[in-house]
Amino acid sequence: MSTSPPLSRPLTTAYYPALTGIRALGAFLVFFVHFRPAGTPELVGRVATAFYITLSMFFVLSGFAIAHRYQQSVRMSWGWWRDYFWHRAARIYPTYLLLNTAALARVYWPIPAGKLGNTLLLVFLSESLLRGFSNTLKYVGVPPGWSLTPEECFYVTLPVLLLLWQRRGILGAVGFALAMLAIGLGLTALCQGRPELHGFFGTYHHLFNFTFFGRVLEFTFGVGLARWWGGRPSGHTTGWPRLTIAGGLAVVATIAALAWINSPQTPYDGNLYPSTIILNIVVFPLSMTFLLAGLLAESSWLRTWLATPWMDEAGKRSYFFYLLHVGLLSVWWHDTFGWGRHIFGQLLVTALLAEIGYRCFERPLHRWILARTVNRPNATAGQPATAG
Repeated sequence: MSTSPPLSRPLTTAYYPALTGIRALGAFLVFFVHFRPAGTPELVGRVATAFYITLSMFFVLSGFAIAHRYQQSVRMSWGWWRDYFWHRAARIYPTYLLLNTAALARVYWPIPAGKLGNTLLLVFLSESLLRGFSNTLKYVGVPPGWSLTPEECFYVTLPVLLLLWQRRGILGAVGFALAMLAIGLGLTALCQGRPELHGFFGTYHHLFNFTFFGRVLEFTFGVGLARWWGGRPSGHTTGWPRLTIAGGLAVVATIAALAWINSPQTPYDGNLYPSTIILNIVVFPLSMTFLLAGLLAESSWLRTWLATPWMDEAGKRSYFFYLLHVGLLSVWWHDTFGWGRHIFGQLLVTALLAEIGYRCFERPLHRWILARTVNRPNATAGQPATAG
């Protein structure tokens, strides 16, 4: 894949509905990682469990979407960094704050006598997204929120990666990924086996399964895709969908391999087999990069389906759905109906609440914040390449 034109070109804000639609597909697959009907056959359950790998797709998509939006405008100036971080915070934090605070209140309120300091520390680590660095505290609050920690790390480091890629080419990107990995390895070497740190960089399994430093390639592949795409118009397509077919087959093969290997997992360390970790953080994101390239550049029935209005709209609600699907609702559902009962009803209710949350909270608040805090000439930087 060739690199995109120089970053001095005007910012491109094209919209790719197929890349938004695939977010909906990924969110629904993640739902079935956690919830399946009672009596699901073992083989089906193993395949469904392997769908956890679709989280990697969201990291690749984030790499593409944010790099595509900013690669032609990145600047090392205070004003640019301020607006950049404010746009990213306005996009993801209000919904997280709403759902995470509700989960924290359910668990920690009222505060037990003598536990004020400990409770405030847990709330701070959760609300600040620092919990994702700890293998023992990352589920404090709304459980899926741990994944926003690597996402935020990517936001912080993306401008550096873009500038390195601009000035040093692919070697700059390789150097960036190796530097992030080295930082993670160094922190884990220093912190593991120290109980007083409460699991922060506590194990190498946690490093590679849950942190940006171990999963940096997923985001880097997405940025590479944005560099390759280089702002071509969304209607530009080629003939036979070779990339779509090759990437799709590789994605299916990776999921099949994970189901076949059936690596043991723990909630705090994730995959325990090196082979499945490599499939998760290298093979699958690379396969997904080719699939996404096909969805961008080629005409196919998959692209047509993902770009339908229903999938496009569902993709815009996928963030709210993802944070909501494990938490207060799922606990109430299983307390009320039992584990594995009426799962498709649970899916429908989750989707309906995500629709309400998106229409009544996420979208209007995002627009309200930007309309009142961002100068109009700069506000176009917040328009999505995808809905991410």
